[in-house]
Amino acid sequence: MTDQTGGEVSERLIQPATTRVFLLVMGFCLVYAGVRYHVVQGVPLAQAPLYILNKAISLGGLAFLAMSYLVGKVAGLRWDDRRLQLIVTKFCGLMGVSLIVAHVLLSLALMGPAYYAKFYAATKFNLTGELSLSLGVFALWCFSIPAITSLPYMYDELGADRWLRSQRIGYAGLMLAAGHVLVMGVLGWLHPGDWPAALPPITALAFVVAMVPLVLRLVKNRDGS
Repeated sequence: MTDQTGGEVSERLIQPATTRVFLLVMGFCLVYAGVRYHVVQGVPLAQAPLYILNKAISLGGLAFLAMSYLVGKVAGLRWDDRRLQLIVTKFCGLMGVSLIVAHVLLSLALMGPAYYAKFYAATKFNLTGELSLSLGVFALWCFSIPAITSLPYMYDELGADRWLRSQRIGYAGLMLAAGHVLVMGVLGWLHPGDWPAALPPITALAFVVAMVPLVLRLVKNRDGS
C-alpha cells in the first residue's frame, strides 16, 4: 500500500502521519492549558502535573474523538489512499478514548471540594456535580462501543451495517460530552469579560470541538447526502 507520493503506507497505527497528528493536537492542548492557567491566570506550577494536565488531556481526548468523525471529510481532500485515511481515523478514535479514560482517572484522583467546589453542596454533590458527572460517564460508555468494535475481527463478526451503526454511537457520546462540559462551565462562558487575557476556558473549547461533528452531521442529514 502506498500513499499519493508513492511512499509505502504501513498498517500500523503509529506512523509518521498519526505521530504528526498527535503532536499537533496534544501540543496545542498542553500549550494552551499552560498559557491560559499558569501564565495568565496564575495557577501555581505545583498544580501542573495533575490538575492542569487533566484539562489538557480532556480537551485532547475530545479533539481526537471529534477528528475521528471528521478525518473522512478532510483527509479525503488530501490523500488518494483510502486505507491511510482509515488508519488515521482509527488512530484518532482509539487515542481519543484512551485519553478520555486517563481524564476520568485523573478526575477521580482530584475529585473533592478543593478542586471542584462548584460540584458540591456541603459534603455531597449538588445538581451541577451529579448532572455533569452522569453525562460524562454515559459519554464514556458511548465512546467505548466504537472503540470495542474497532478491534480487527469485529467488522466480520458484526457485518457492515451493524458495524457502521456501532461506530455512529460515538455521535451520541459527543452529544453527551458536550452536555458534560456545558453543565460544568456554562456560567463562566456567559462572562467573557472575566476570561483571563480574553482566553476562553477549556470547557468552552471542548464544547465547540464536540459540536463541530454533530453540526456537520446534522447539515449532511438535512441536505439528504
